[in-house]
Amino acid sequence: MGYDWGMKKHFSQLHLVKPNRKLENYLNSCRKALGRWFGVSVEMPRVFFVQSRKEYDKLFGYETESWQVARTENGAIFILDPKIYTKESSHKDIKRFWLVLKHEYAHLYYRAVTDNNVPRWLNEGLACYLAGQEKKTPDKKLLVDLNHFFDRGGQWVYGVGYFWVNYLMKKFGKAKLLKLIKTITSKTTKTAFNKSFKKIYGFGLDKKTLSERVK
Repeated sequence: MGYDWGMKKHFSQLHLVKPNRKLENYLNSCRKALGRWFGVSVEMPRVFFVQSRKEYDKLFGYETESWQVARTENGAIFILDPKIYTKESSHKDIKRFWLVLKHEYAHLYYRAVTDNNVPRWLNEGLACYLAGQEKKTPDKKLLVDLNHFFDRGGQWVYGVGYFWVNYLMKKFGKAKLLKLIKTITSKTTKTAFNKSFKKIYGFGLDKKTLSERVK
């Protein structure tokens, strides 16, 4: 299996991970857990180990932040090699490598169901939730601005998304959240999503309404 979607010119040492029992067993366990949650099947992803921060920047075409360590593209996962993971990032616990790997795999399931990556807060928050990446709660002014995070990423989207996914799961359960996710398509707009959300949950995503739900 090779790197076959047209960006080879951007790197010199990108390694498609050779099969090994630990990685294969972990991905299989992720596949079973995520498959049960989403109710769909997604093929085992190709996993590429990026050999340095410099290569990571070249691969994606911009200077990345130290907290950025992985992403998905075309059904594959690109992640800093565990050998340099703690040296080339702000993540100093190698155990986080495995959580990030499951997080990225969760994105592939979200994409399979929605054919989209929005809302970003929901996509990232759910991936954090399913991977067991508990996040520190951001300031209230960020939490209530969900519309800002519909199609915007950045470091805060993870904490904001995790807070609301955790809230929705605890208060309303999985069935409603999965129902909401299944309303999303490749053509879903912010307005359409907000309408679906209000229909399913009975409240809107405006700042005033969300402020009343943030303790």
